[in-house]
Amino acid sequence: MRGFHRAAVAAADPDAMPPAQLVLVGLDEATRAWLATWAEDSERVRRTLTIRRLLDDREATAVVTLASYGYGVETALAVGSVVVPAGEGPAAILRSGVHTKEEIDAMLAVLATALPEGEESSWFARV
Repeated sequence: MRGFHRAAVAAADPDAMPPAQLVLVGLDEATRAWLATWAEDSERVRRTLTIRRLLDDREATAVVTLASYGYGVETALAVGSVVVPAGEGPAAILRSGVHTKEEIDAMLAVLATALPEGEESSWFARV
């Protein structure tokens, strides 16, 4: 897998830049069959995967989307976020390019209250 090291570093260090994608190589038959099923699934395009390196059991958990897949194409996963493994509490997302509508609405509400009265708020976002 290409990109694993950067994903593992980003899972441990919030200042580290996560990889944009993970490239899967040398897949076994079971993994290829699982990917084929995922490629046809139009309902669940984003998945949370925990990837463990067999050499030293180091792992990284990421929310990913199947970016490229097929005959003669390297299988690549677009990384949406990297997650720190849960210790005593729940897992925490360190990086994410994906935000829920509720999070965006809350941010817009906070920004709108910070503007002087009567000033147009559409300069910072349009939803």
